[in-house]
Amino acid sequence: MELPQHGRDLLESTATDYQVLDEIHAVAPHVVYEVSVDGRRAVVKVDRGPRANAAVEGRVLRYVSRETDVPVPKVIAVGAGGFVAAYRDDAPEDPPATRRLEREWLRVAGRSLARLHEEATFDRPGLLTTDGDPADPNVGLEVDSPADATWSDALDDLLGVYEDALSNTEYVGVVADARAFLARHASRFDDADRRQSSLLHGWFTPEHVSVRGADPSCVIDFEHALVGDGEWDYWRAAIPLFHGPQWKGAEDAEAVFRDGYESVRPLSNGFEARAPAYCAFVAASHLDSLSTQRGIDEGTREMATFLETEITETLSELERRFA
Repeated sequence: MELPQHGRDLLESTATDYQVLDEIHAVAPHVVYEVSVDGRRAVVKVDRGPRANAAVEGRVLRYVSRETDVPVPKVIAVGAGGFVAAYRDDAPEDPPATRRLEREWLRVAGRSLARLHEEATFDRPGLLTTDGDPADPNVGLEVDSPADATWSDALDDLLGVYEDALSNTEYVGVVADARAFLARHASRFDDADRRQSSLLHGWFTPEHVSVRGADPSCVIDFEHALVGDGEWDYWRAAIPLFHGPQWKGAEDAEAVFRDGYESVRPLSNGFEARAPAYCAFVAASHLDSLSTQRGIDEGTREMATFLETEITETLSELERRFA
């Protein structure tokens, strides 16, 4: 339960008195602790590795709280290596108490994701960074891309992060192939009628989104946030929820989620045609997560090879279809 020094420094700059109560989540590249800050329950999330960027995540939470109706924990302090947020009793459970997808959660989560995309917008797509010294708590967010950046540019930057993460593994080539596919078909992702500058959460599943009644109660974990097209966020949620083994729901579970989303924000023309490509790109993101969180070794290689095959076969079929 040893809080890193940069976490202690952040708490000491925030509180007259603090106490570390528990380590509640420790998955690379971050670690989260429950703490007491001047007698108030709080959480502190701090970096634990080179891929971490809690300084940006804390500022994303602050932005979402200020600019949208999406309920998020109140940020108490943010610094270069982490942030402190108020404790929420209604925060999602991780791991969840059940792996059953309830219809009300699906409807509300779909609407809430669309609301985030509608209410939180920037002037261009791209990865996020701080707009100054991350040690300065007053510094906000900046989109790390040129003024004329397109969504395909931002998506390529994201795939580039994955490629770097896998550079010392045998799976780096498949991410390079995905980037090459994107470059050849960039126009399909940059259609003029599409909205390309929404804040994207990056992992909108029950571990990160709690619902009470007909409304969301708390949304957490914006560590995968970027700015771009809402379709990426849609598929980053839909793939694990509806196309993997972890979650169970009714046969129409995906339709309920999609209907909830489109009740607020209709999906763009060409959504169905682009879907397989997004599935391949999401598989690349899962390769990145596997490498970052667990490493590629004998225990994870079977899954990594499965993801590699999915990407290769999907993009090969799309090349034939797009020809």
